[in-house]
Amino acid sequence: MAIPLKYNVRSLLVRRVSTSMTAGGIALVVAVFVIVMAMVAGLGSAISDTGVPDNMIVLRKGATTETYSSIQLDQFDAMKFLPQIKRDTAGAPMISPELPVQVLMERPGGAQDNIVVRGVLPIALEVHDNVHLIAGRMFRPALNEVIVGKGLVGRYSNTHIGDTMHFGRGAWKVVGIFDAKGGSFESEVWADIHNVQDDTQRGAYYADVRLKLAPGADSDALVHRIADDPRINLQAETEAEYYKQQSVVANQMRVLGMIVAIIMGIGAIFAAMNTMYAAVSARTSEIGTLRALGFSPGAVLGSFLIESLILAVAAGIIGIIIAMPINGFSTTFGNFLTFSTMAFNFRVTFAIVVEALIFAAVMGLFGGWLPARQAMRLHVVEALRRS
Repeated sequence: MAIPLKYNVRSLLVRRVSTSMTAGGIALVVAVFVIVMAMVAGLGSAISDTGVPDNMIVLRKGATTETYSSIQLDQFDAMKFLPQIKRDTAGAPMISPELPVQVLMERPGGAQDNIVVRGVLPIALEVHDNVHLIAGRMFRPALNEVIVGKGLVGRYSNTHIGDTMHFGRGAWKVVGIFDAKGGSFESEVWADIHNVQDDTQRGAYYADVRLKLAPGADSDALVHRIADDPRINLQAETEAEYYKQQSVVANQMRVLGMIVAIIMGIGAIFAAMNTMYAAVSARTSEIGTLRALGFSPGAVLGSFLIESLILAVAAGIIGIIIAMPINGFSTTFGNFLTFSTMAFNFRVTFAIVVEALIFAAVMGLFGGWLPARQAMRLHVVEALRRS
């Protein structure tokens, strides 16, 4: 026979001070857990959402990112007419040579960050079909005009349409704003690739090439062709695979966040344990009475574990509520892989909420186990004698 649940709820309400202090500690731990996981989820999403399923990226062999890659014009010319590449309505190959470079951009307060300026051709908007202009127009080739990702607008100086940005050796007029469905391109500035080459004095080469696969094309065959053809001799992979590798930063932050949460959680477990030990000590006579009424040691154990679990889960819900305002909050992150700053939004997902509740429940169970065992082991006569 189980002890009624209302007995445990009433016990928690009677000990308001100790219950509130323990619940507050658990709630803060859960809030920190949710905030860290929301940051990781937002950063990971911004990276992974950049890739398009039918797009491929081509880099120099051995290069792990665009930053360390270079592609010569003759390699590009040999590649752009491969049969696996999709053609537009005019029959032109949907292949986009690109040159991302890092420049310093100033915040309104005066601080500066490294931001990617990506040199592209107009075909880039067709290849990157997750990128769309939401205001203004596309830049005109051979002019110092740029379009700006919406993640930069207002966050950095001179990022609105009509403004003039200053980076490199020139002045660049903002003529459009684009959206990338939350991807990392929203933290970039796009300009004509030839202007970027001239301004940075990088020479006539590209950093990488993006291409769109033709319907039904064998991507593996294309990868081998690009690698084995002596005229090309480059490495290719799908954008999904590439950005999955780039999300290593988010994975490392997730591990770090879990370590911090566990350390804080251990402290919360001791707080819960102290509260439950105090409850056992104060209710010795009640435990003796329950045993005298016929409740088994297992029922007593279960009752105290449930009481600790109720306390922790209720505190976990409070912690989630405390952390919820962070959802959608926009911030920036310095990516050491690309040496640039990326804007992203915190994301409190349903999975994070479930993980937070499980985390709170685990803290409650660990915190209540030893006190519950002590309560279970009290003999009826000894418990009644202490009263």
